[in-house]
Amino acid sequence: MKYPDLLGQDVARVGVQSTRKYNLLASRMITDVIKTSLGPRGMDKMFIDIQGDVYVTKHGGAFLRKVDHAHPAAKAIVDAANSVDNHVGDGTISVAVLIGALCTKAEELLKIGIPPAIISSGYQTASDIALDVLASIAQKASISDRELMIHLVLTCLKGKSISDMTDENTIAKLVVDAVCTITDFDHNKIEVDDIKIEEKLGNATDIQLIDGIVIDKTIDNYAMPKMIKDAKILLTNEFLEPIRTKIDDEIVITSPEQMSVFIKRESDTVIEKVQKIIDAGVNVVISRRGINLFAQERLAKYGIISIKRATENDLWWLEKATGAKICDELDNISENDLGYAKKVYEKTVGDDKMVFVDGCKSPKAITILLRANSKKYLDEFHRTIKNAYFVLRNFIENPQIVGGGGSTEAIIAQKVRQSAYMVEGKEQVVIEKFAEALEEIPITLARNVGMDVINTITELRAKHAQFANGNYEWFGIDSSQRKVAEVFSKNVVETLVVKEQIIKTAVETTISLLNVDDIFMKDEIDNTHCHIDGTVHAHHDGGKSHNHFEQEGIEQRQMHHYY
Repeated sequence: MKYPDLLGQDVARVGVQSTRKYNLLASRMITDVIKTSLGPRGMDKMFIDIQGDVYVTKHGGAFLRKVDHAHPAAKAIVDAANSVDNHVGDGTISVAVLIGALCTKAEELLKIGIPPAIISSGYQTASDIALDVLASIAQKASISDRELMIHLVLTCLKGKSISDMTDENTIAKLVVDAVCTITDFDHNKIEVDDIKIEEKLGNATDIQLIDGIVIDKTIDNYAMPKMIKDAKILLTNEFLEPIRTKIDDEIVITSPEQMSVFIKRESDTVIEKVQKIIDAGVNVVISRRGINLFAQERLAKYGIISIKRATENDLWWLEKATGAKICDELDNISENDLGYAKKVYEKTVGDDKMVFVDGCKSPKAITILLRANSKKYLDEFHRTIKNAYFVLRNFIENPQIVGGGGSTEAIIAQKVRQSAYMVEGKEQVVIEKFAEALEEIPITLARNVGMDVINTITELRAKHAQFANGNYEWFGIDSSQRKVAEVFSKNVVETLVVKEQIIKTAVETTISLLNVDDIFMKDEIDNTHCHIDGTVHAHHDGGKSHNHFEQEGIEQRQMHHYY
């Protein structure tokens, strides 16, 4: 009896051995691409897209998102880096390096005959040990310690483009001031979306923090003041112009007198709304809707500034910054509906004019105005600033810190290696390999600053081997001095949350790659086409003329070509 093939001609099977081989290979390739960007002395990556636009970045997640990856294992690592970026805002390169190291060690274990199931189990056991060690060595800190917050930001900024082009201490203080302004310290809560980032071309040294909101708009009318002090601000969704209905309607006007009456009624409506604004003592109007020329001139007559068609997000930020309440109707404007700012003014920034709502009382939303000499640097600065205040958010929500410079990974590796001897069977070897994978972080840092890798890891292990019975010292890579040194006393510190997320994500991703033992791929069919009646189908050989027939042999489609 002749049995049909299990798989169709358009389905290819990779095979067990090749699947694991290429999954692990793809992960190593991703790591090799990105690991040179790790640390203060890491290198930038340049990506040129199909349109010729150039992107330069040291941000691991941003670079990996730009590059197209065909292999599913590579995509898994990119997803892991994005997951870390979305959750904690930092550690994207570290997680990619650790995944690559774990996959490399897994490949070594597979070659000596250790099954994937045992590798996965050993990695999970080692991960649990590592997280326990991490929790035990983390040091509690006070969220009111501004100096510590500055050092956390400085660790994040080291080696980034923004620190090369500006004074990193100034930027660190600016970020800390921004975060502290909007943070609810009583409840250890911060909403990072309350920090608005505006970008304009210019000198990087002109980056500034505004205690309020900057709007990328201009004052509506040249007759209006360019500055208002002690501003009483009205935020509104109300039209200050004749409303045009969405429904078609017809008004029959048979005489000039009727036209005059019609225009007057429209004007009277606008005058009435403007008068309510004047009576309420408002001197700044910011509307999401339109404000016509007649209303602008009348507002200008009374020394009132207006800004029309502000974005919904801008109104939301202004509401939180000024304390105003958005008014949908102008019938009953109360004092409580108005916001306050020391001054509202128009200022030229670069080639554009912007409106500054500055000096707000206890603002719950503020603006960082970024400046750089090109769009690619503005993008990089934006990513760096976001990373910095995500680091502070992590610290405020969980005020525990650990040493940087690979010291944390070195300590954990030493403790995990000691714990491996308590485990029986083949898992002991797996746990030892896990410890070696953790050491890839300080090794990569050392390599990127030009240190000898073998001497570095030997010295690092010797330093940590001196301590037992739960004692430890934060020996890691001092990038500025290019040597192994105690880094905690030098304020090279990071948040506990980031380290936890890196280990968890790296182990989960590696285990998921190991658990895939075979891949079935369906061939891509390029000759897909749509007929005039909307039917979509494909042919392996669409270049030849052909017919379509039903099972009964009745012609379903006329002869046609691929098109």
